[in-house]
Order: sequence, then C-alpha cells, then structure tokens
Amino acid sequence: MKISGYLGFSLIDYPGKPSFVIFTQGCNFRCPFCHNPELISTRKKGIYSEDFIIEEIDRRKKIIKGIVITGGEPTLQEDLPSFLFKLKRKRYFIKLDTNGANPKMLIELIKGKLVDYVAMDFKTSPSKYAMAIGLPEELAQKYVNKIKESLRILKESNINFEVRTTVVPNVVEKEDIIEIKNIIEDVPYFLQTFKPEKTLDHNYRNLSPYSKEYLKELSTLSKGNLR
Repeated sequence: MKISGYLGFSLIDYPGKPSFVIFTQGCNFRCPFCHNPELISTRKKGIYSEDFIIEEIDRRKKIIKGIVITGGEPTLQEDLPSFLFKLKRKRYFIKLDTNGANPKMLIELIKGKLVDYVAMDFKTSPSKYAMAIGLPEELAQKYVNKIKESLRILKESNINFEVRTTVVPNVVEKEDIIEIKNIIEDVPYFLQTFKPEKTLDHNYRNLSPYSKEYLKELSTLSKGNLR
C-alpha cells in the first residue's frame, strides 16, 4: 500500500462512527478542483508503511470504531484487499471513498466482506465528465461507463453506500444535478460545497462557490443532503 497521510481521529468522515482516516497515494483522475493535489501522482512512493499505520490505529483502539480509506483513489492499490483484511481481523468498520472507476476492485472488496460503507463520487453529468476529471473525452466516457457499473454493483449489494457530488460552479449546474439524479435514482445522495482554498488547477482557487441559497435550491431539486 502507498500511504501518504493519515488523520488520527475524525467525527465527520464516517457517518456515526469515530474513525481513523488513511490517505492513499495516486489517482487516475486529474480533477482541476481536487483539494488533495499532492495525492494525485502515481509515481510518488508512500510515506508511511502499513505496519506504522496499523500501530497508530492500535494506539487509538479505545476511541475509534471505523477506518476510512480515501485518497487519491484507493482502488488503484493492488494490495488494498490484503490490507483491509488485516483491519477487518481487528473488527473495525471500513468505509471506502472512491471515484467509482474500478468496479472490478469494488466487487472484490464487497464479495470479500472487506468494506462496510462506500461513498462514491458522481462528479457531474456524463457529457461534462471530461471537464470534471481533466482527461480526454474518449477516456472520460469509458470511465463514466465504469462508474455506472460500480453504481449497479452497489445497488445490487447489501452494503450501505452513498453517492456524492462536489458542486463546483460551471462544472456542476442545475441541469447536471437533474441528470445525475435520474441516473442514480433513489439512493442516498449528498451535495458537497466546493472549497477553493487548495486546488490542482490554480485558476479554480479564484472561483467563488455557489451561494447557500442556490445550494439549498439544488438540494431540494435533487432530494439530496448538503455537506
């Protein structure tokens, strides 16, 4: 596992569970509004060993119930299943944050009972995905198909999951929210406020987030929850 960061204690990353958060290194997307740009490169090595992270988790075993695996994109890590198996043996609940572009890994984790909760991104409507993930159109559409496959896998499983969209001005507009909602249908849906303080593309740091009033309008339209 390539691990480049961790948060020893969190009350907001795993719904209802005090958790330890692990940040993996490497992502297959290049979202210009990414707030963890230092975690994108797949060439970088991880900073922390698995053994070190497990020791840090064990030090907090009396105060945490869950482990959140985020990134970067965790499903790029080939040894993710074996690492999660070590954590499940310690009886922790596992939450996976993913962009949904690796349904093969997702189904392996679900079938192996290695995850308890999945939060999957749906960045914007399919026609604007290239803009959202910073990749060529043809590749972006291949990823859209994989994300739809991941959505199907989650719906057909018994696992708890949510779909979420970071509401970035221009990238996500009212029409995009409507289209996303039509695709995901009646599943738990969350709208996340765009925060421009740190982004991969510096131009997005000058972009003002939508107003609270407009976000509430989008939330009502999508029957989603605001974060």
